[in-house]
Amino acid sequence: MNGNFFRGLSYLIQGFKIICQPKFRLFLLVPFCVNVGLFTLLILWAKSLFSGWMTSLLSWMPEWLGFLEWLFWGVYLVVILMTLFYGFIAAANLIGAPFYGYLAEMTEKHLTGKDNEVEFSWKELARLIPSTVKRELQKILYYLPRVLGLLILGLIPGLNVFAALGWIIFSGWMMAIQYIDYPADNHKMSFPEMRSYLSAHRFTALGFGMITFGATLFPLLNFLALPAAVCGAVAFWVNEKSGVGNINMEIGASSTPERLR
Repeated sequence: MNGNFFRGLSYLIQGFKIICQPKFRLFLLVPFCVNVGLFTLLILWAKSLFSGWMTSLLSWMPEWLGFLEWLFWGVYLVVILMTLFYGFIAAANLIGAPFYGYLAEMTEKHLTGKDNEVEFSWKELARLIPSTVKRELQKILYYLPRVLGLLILGLIPGLNVFAALGWIIFSGWMMAIQYIDYPADNHKMSFPEMRSYLSAHRFTALGFGMITFGATLFPLLNFLALPAAVCGAVAFWVNEKSGVGNINMEIGASSTPERLR
């Protein structure tokens, strides 16, 4: 069995504990403001197009399945909401990529005791912009063909019932990829290598991804969950990469595992 699902759940909780500490409040405030703006614009745009989308999708349904219109309406609603959700996540992470990459670096120093006086530096943030934006584009290219397959599945009567379950599992997996990639990138691990690493810790990664996905579905909490997920991903990296994933990490303790190369 590759990992422990329930241990994965605990990492987001650790992430919230870290991001709420005074020295990390800037990393909570800036993403919160950016995400509120993005989410507001996305909701206003979706509201103006929602009726047309639903009418178009339901037109695919054969007449002989008309008695199941209520079921297809629910399934298509899930597909639309998941598409909007990923649009929000992709935009927020692309804009905030350098910020989150720097947050991951500072969190790891904090957890491993390498630098107890964590200070923000705009120069260091700017240094990370090229690599982090490139990495976000790699994640988008990984995501697009798979989400397209789920969208097509969601349009096929009968099979679209399975699309909702597929979206949930895929969403959890993508959340793990999205956030654990930040510490992996800081350690110069390539994107394919990072995916192989997560496959070796599949259930732990899925547990972390699923609880992160769930947190992002709640209004207001979702704005805080993104930076908390970055910190939780670093806790995942430090514990799982060192092979001591079952330890109860004391936040910021100098006795935690050393930073791994």
